[in-house]
Amino acid sequence: MKNYSIRFYSMVCCLMMVALLSACKKDKDKGVKPQPKVTEYYPNSGGEGTLVTVAGSGFSGSISATFAGTTADVVSITATEMVVRAPKGGSTGDIALKLDNASLTVGKYTYQDLSIRKISPTNGTAGAHVRVSGSGFSSATGPAVVTINGKTTQIVSASDTLLVVEVPANVGTGQVKVTVNGKNVTGQSFKYQVINTIKPLTGGKGTIVRINGSGFENTIAGNSIDFNGKQAVVKEADVDHIIVVAPDGVQTGPLSVTISGQKIVGPVFTMVPPPVIQTVTPLSGPAKTVMTIAGTTFSTILDENKVTINGITIPVTAATATKLTLTIPGGTGNGKVVLSVNDQTVQGPDFKDQSVGITSLSPENGLAGTHVIISGLGFNTTASMNKVTFNGVAATVVSATASSLEVIAPQGLSTGPVKVVTDGIEALAPADFKRAGVITIAGGPGNTSLTLATYRSGSLAVDSKGNVFVIEVEQSRIKKIAPNGTVTLFAGSPAGERGYVDGLGDKALFNLSTNPGMDIDENDNLYVSDGTKVRKITPQGMVSTFVSNLGTINKLAFDETGILYVMGSFNGAWRIDKEGTRSAVSIIASQDDSRPAPYNGHLYKVSNEGNYLDSYNLLTNNSLNRWVGSNYGFADGIGTAAAFSAINGLVSDRAGTIYVSDYINKAIRKINIATREVTTVLQFAAGTNVDGAFNEAKSGSLGDITVDRQGNIYFIDMSNNAVRKIFLK
Repeated sequence: MKNYSIRFYSMVCCLMMVALLSACKKDKDKGVKPQPKVTEYYPNSGGEGTLVTVAGSGFSGSISATFAGTTADVVSITATEMVVRAPKGGSTGDIALKLDNASLTVGKYTYQDLSIRKISPTNGTAGAHVRVSGSGFSSATGPAVVTINGKTTQIVSASDTLLVVEVPANVGTGQVKVTVNGKNVTGQSFKYQVINTIKPLTGGKGTIVRINGSGFENTIAGNSIDFNGKQAVVKEADVDHIIVVAPDGVQTGPLSVTISGQKIVGPVFTMVPPPVIQTVTPLSGPAKTVMTIAGTTFSTILDENKVTINGITIPVTAATATKLTLTIPGGTGNGKVVLSVNDQTVQGPDFKDQSVGITSLSPENGLAGTHVIISGLGFNTTASMNKVTFNGVAATVVSATASSLEVIAPQGLSTGPVKVVTDGIEALAPADFKRAGVITIAGGPGNTSLTLATYRSGSLAVDSKGNVFVIEVEQSRIKKIAPNGTVTLFAGSPAGERGYVDGLGDKALFNLSTNPGMDIDENDNLYVSDGTKVRKITPQGMVSTFVSNLGTINKLAFDETGILYVMGSFNGAWRIDKEGTRSAVSIIASQDDSRPAPYNGHLYKVSNEGNYLDSYNLLTNNSLNRWVGSNYGFADGIGTAAAFSAINGLVSDRAGTIYVSDYINKAIRKINIATREVTTVLQFAAGTNVDGAFNEAKSGSLGDITVDRQGNIYFIDMSNNAVRKIFLK
């Protein structure tokens, strides 16, 4: 028992000793002062009384200074900077400091009439002007030479006490040096600042942007960032990079960094809307399934697109502005597909981690009886073991392989999802199957209710009740087609008489040119270009003159705000408000056959060549030639990658989409205004107007085109003397 007590006592004493020694060490460490250090001093020459700044660290306690052994006054001192005065009667030699018990040599100081007092600003980028103040800069033998970090600058102006120099590109950070008559003086350092790159270059509110460059402050507060004038929040800062968050309301424009009042302008950051997911295919499948995400506003840079399924990141293997490709790793479980493009996030549909999936439908639209090929994986090879429904209505499966089903669209078909159930596993198609087709609503070969020109595009308009109005150009009159297909004369002479007479219905006369235009406002009033006038027709058929003396005019169209744009013949246009007040629009080289498509401050028009569209900015009066399309041909794509042949009709749905009738290609094309992407809605086989599903319909030459408020498309089939409707319901 006694031995145990002795051992316990000894252990306690040891622990107390360790603790005491540790405490003593901490107290000793706490009392250790950092060693003083000099990083820079300036100027290194001058006369008596010159103030010399010594920058560094660890300056504290009792401090004295000497110049070549002569005592100097210490004017001021902080932990990182002290100012000393060159003593009277001093001589050239080293500046030395004594701090408590430490001695420190600063560097050589030369007594001469050449000195730098200060530079301003002390930071900036290439092209900035730096004022070097001092004395002794004049010379009778040659001009002063000023270098920054060893690189010669261009002197903008010079006097004995002031030199103004321009900062050269890529000069780096270093001291300013002046050489006059073989004498040298070094001043304080100039911090060179530059933005080399920003990543990403596109995005929107909340996008995290990394700014790479040099000369930045290593504190968040030291750097002020703006996106085209909008201040941003800095998240991280160092001398070679800054990380910021794009602010609310960010717009396209240069990104700038401001440090100590000096602004450095960097690359343009382009504001783009958040991504849109249109389809994800397939919506189910096992490991190694290749998934395609189609939509808009994706990044073409792989790592700027982040995709997760059920919270698990899936690497993107290929990227365009409208399509992302990735391979499912398996084991994701079931969950949402989420896409983030430069920190702008959109949520897509659910994905199922299973053996059955649908990759595509062909065709993607049609009517009852249409044979549809469903491509995918995991199907039962016995046709009857696969259950297929179109928007809940059962379809007949004609044949089956493991990767393909042939089915017949059922009676009672309506637009909606296509579902396949195989061995109890359910899979959805990536997009709805659309009940869509083409019908003739009036006219046709041998039909005399309409007399449409076979060589002019004509003009169409649709009111809120579904009535369609069409111009009979050669008869200088307007026909009305009721929703049931009944055709009546709406305004103009029954006999085709021409003139300028206001009045009701057939009492009015028009003198329409070869390319008259027509559009309709939100109150169902028609507006018609008639020679040099715009005529207005109420829903009751009362014709009046809205605006006169416009010169020769052709097609016209309303924008989404109710402003009417009227095209001149080949050159110029008019902007007309609801009260009839006009102003000129200085566009040139426009085709007469197609109406303009005004939207969101821009006027889109067909070029005089007829195979591409130009964009005219109505705010800046700047034109973008070949906004969409390039050479003659037939190709979908973005911007100039798309091709048309002889555009004969154009219309904006006033919600971000332009529809085009492509005359020679016999195709209806669609343009997404935001992305400039062209896709084909329908390409007809040539022939007599055959109605039916898209893969069955035939048409002659395409004329004017318009859309109704439900998104249905109407066009003139010129060679078949018909007005036809494309429905997408």
